[in-house]
Amino acid sequence: MIVRRILVALDGSRLAESVLPAAASLARTQQARLILLHVLERDPPPSVHGEVHLTSPSDARRYLGGQAARLRSEGIDVESDVHERPVADVAAALDRHAHELDADLLAMCAHGRTNLRDRLLGTIAERILRGGSIPILLRTVLRPRAKEFRLRNVLVPLDFGHDVDAALDAARMFARAYRATITLLMVPEPAAPSGTGMLPTTTAVARAFDEAGAERRLDSLAEQLRSENFDARTIVATQQPSDAIADATESLPAELIVLVTDAHGGLSRWYDPSTAQQVLAVPDLTLLLIKEL
Repeated sequence: MIVRRILVALDGSRLAESVLPAAASLARTQQARLILLHVLERDPPPSVHGEVHLTSPSDARRYLGGQAARLRSEGIDVESDVHERPVADVAAALDRHAHELDADLLAMCAHGRTNLRDRLLGTIAERILRGGSIPILLRTVLRPRAKEFRLRNVLVPLDFGHDVDAALDAARMFARAYRATITLLMVPEPAAPSGTGMLPTTTAVARAFDEAGAERRLDSLAEQLRSENFDARTIVATQQPSDAIADATESLPAELIVLVTDAHGGLSRWYDPSTAQQVLAVPDLTLLLIKEL
C-alpha cells in the first residue's frame, strides 16, 4: 500500500476534525499531501453537531484555509478544495473527488448518532465502501477529541475468505512507518448448530481441529512478517468476533484496526452479520477499511 495523497472530508465541525491528527501523522510519516475537502449540501440543516453549518463557498474556503494554515505550520504539505455546487449525495461527491484528485486514501469520521444501525448503515462511509474502491481511514467519535495519533499496535482481524494480502500489505505500511507491532486475530468458525446430526463430541473435535488449523495459518503468517523484521503476534479467540476485536483492541491496546470489505462493498462480517457494525459503534477507534478487488 502506497499513500501519497490523503483526502480529508471536513464538514466544519470539531467532531469531523477528530480525524486530522491521524491523517496529519500519516502524511508526515509517508511524506504525503493532505487535501482538505468540504462538500456543500443541498438543503443543509442549520447546524451540524451543535455547530454552525457551512452553507456558502466563502465560509467553507475560509474555514478550510484556517485548517490548512495550521497544518502547514506543523510542516504538513496541504491544499484545500470546496465542492461549491450543492449536492444531495455527499457520498457520491466525496468518492468522485477522491478519484479526480488521485487520492490514495479518504480520511473521515463516523459520528453523530448513537443508534447502532443509523451510525453505520446508510452513512457516508458505508455508501462509499459500496460504490467506490478507495481505502477509508475512519475515526469513530462521539465527542470532539484532538488526541495525538501514536501508533504502537496494529490489529488485523483475518477472515481467510477475504483478501488477507490486502490487509497485511496495509498493516506492513503502517507498522513500518511507526515501528508498530502487528497482531493477527482470528476466530475459528462456530461449531455446527444443534439439529445438524453431529454428536457433541464430534462437534468439539471439529472445533478443536479448526482452532489448531487457525493457529497454524496465523503462525505461518506471523513468521513471514518476522522474517521481514516486523514484530508480529497472533491471537486465536473463542468469543464472538465483535467481542474478540473489542477485547484485543482494549488489551493491546490497538490504535489502528485493519478491516477488509467484501467484493460487493459490504464490510467483512466474519461469521456474525453485525460484527462490523458493533465494532464501528465503539467510540475513539481508528480503522482502515479496505475494499477487496
